[in-house]
Amino acid sequence: MSLFRAPHNARMRKRHTAEARERLIAEVKATGETPRVVAERLGVCASSAYRWMKDASMASAPVFARVVPSQSASRSGFVVQLGRAAIRIEAGFDADLLRDLVAALGESK
Repeated sequence: MSLFRAPHNARMRKRHTAEARERLIAEVKATGETPRVVAERLGVCASSAYRWMKDASMASAPVFARVVPSQSASRSGFVVQLGRAAIRIEAGFDADLLRDLVAALGESK
């Protein structure tokens, strides 16, 4: 029986927490830096960072909704329903705020 002997410079695979993955993904999105740059700063292997980004983008693939006209539709606004949440959108709404709200509701699954 022969034993496998790893070279002295071989490194063990490092395990990262879900929080570390989420932090890296959030930093890449917030800063616009490449996954490699953020990975180096956080002490993560670049290939792991790219894989996490790919997995995150697949998980947040666009979801399409069916649009159903309301019987009581008004010209001054509309209602967006996401699961059990209903958001009334009035004329002149803040598009950035709505985008952030929809993103937050989508993440709370």
